[in-house]
Amino acid sequence: MAVYTSLNVSDLNIWLNNFDIEPLEDLKGISAGVTNTNYLISTNQSKYILTIFEHHTIEELPFYINLMTFLEEQGFRCPKPILSKGGESLNFLMDKPALIVSFLDGEEVKNINKEDCYRIGNRLGRLHSLGMKFKEKRENSRDLLWIKNKYQELKDTLSEGNQKLIEDEISFLISSYQTDLPTGIIHGDLFRDNVIYSQKDGPGFIDFYYACNEILVYDIAISINDWCINLDGTIDKEKLDMLIVGYEEERPLRSNELDYLPKALRWAALRFFISRLEHVNSNPSAEILSIKNPDQFKDILIDRQSTKDLF
Repeated sequence: MAVYTSLNVSDLNIWLNNFDIEPLEDLKGISAGVTNTNYLISTNQSKYILTIFEHHTIEELPFYINLMTFLEEQGFRCPKPILSKGGESLNFLMDKPALIVSFLDGEEVKNINKEDCYRIGNRLGRLHSLGMKFKEKRENSRDLLWIKNKYQELKDTLSEGNQKLIEDEISFLISSYQTDLPTGIIHGDLFRDNVIYSQKDGPGFIDFYYACNEILVYDIAISINDWCINLDGTIDKEKLDMLIVGYEEERPLRSNELDYLPKALRWAALRFFISRLEHVNSNPSAEILSIKNPDQFKDILIDRQSTKDLF
C-alpha cells in the first residue's frame, strides 16, 4: 500500500455517490506497501479501504475481487468488496480502476510469539483448503521466470557480488523445481503487515493482489520468512514448528512438500530480494510511501542457502 494518486474529500464524496455509503468524514493515506494507492475512508458509521490500482489493468482485477468475495462468503476473515448502486465492484476513479472493501478491525502483530505463528499457520491452511473450491485460476506473475527476467533488467545496477549471488540462486532454483507438488490458490504476500489481528476474530488476511495458483508450500515459505524469524533473519525453529502444527490442522502436508520446504524458503527470499531491488531502482514518486530494504532479504537468502535441518 502507498499513495501515488492524490485525492481530496470533495472529489471523493462525488465519486462515493455511486455507493450506498454514508457521507465521508475523514480520508487518510496509507503508507505501507509499494504497489497501489490506498486510503482509509471513514463515515459516521463505518470504515472502508479504498484502493486505486496503479499497475493492474481492469481486466486483471476480477480474479482478486472474486476470490475475496468467495472467501468472505465462506466465513474466511478478509475484506469484502463493496458493490456500487449499479452492482459493480470495480469503478474508475481519477481514470484508474478503484475498489472499496470493508475495513477489518484489529491491528498488525508487532511482537510475534509462537502462538501467533500457530494462528497464522492455521489460517493459511484454511485459505489453501478453501482455495481448492475456487474455480478461477491465475498464473503466478512473480514466478521463477519473472525473477530471471527482472534480474536481467536490474543486472547493470547491481554489484558483482549481488550478480553472482542471484545468478547462482536462479540456476539452483530452476534446476531443482518440482512439478509433483500440490498446487492451489496462494496469498503470495503474507507478511505481518498484510495480517490484521483481532482478539475476538483472530487473524484476517488483506492485500490479495499477488494471489494466484502456485505450489502451496511456496506460500508457507513466504510466511515463514517473515513470521518465524529472529532479529537477524535466521529461522526461529520453535515458531516454525508452531506454524506447521497450525497449518496441518487444516491441511496435512505431504512428505515431498516438507522435503521441498528448504528450497521454497530460498525461492521466497530471492523473490522479495529481487522485487525490493526493483522498487529501489524504479525511483518511486509516491506522496506517502514506505521503502523496504532489499538487504534484509539478501541476508535471509544467504542464511537459507545453508538451512537444511528444519525439523
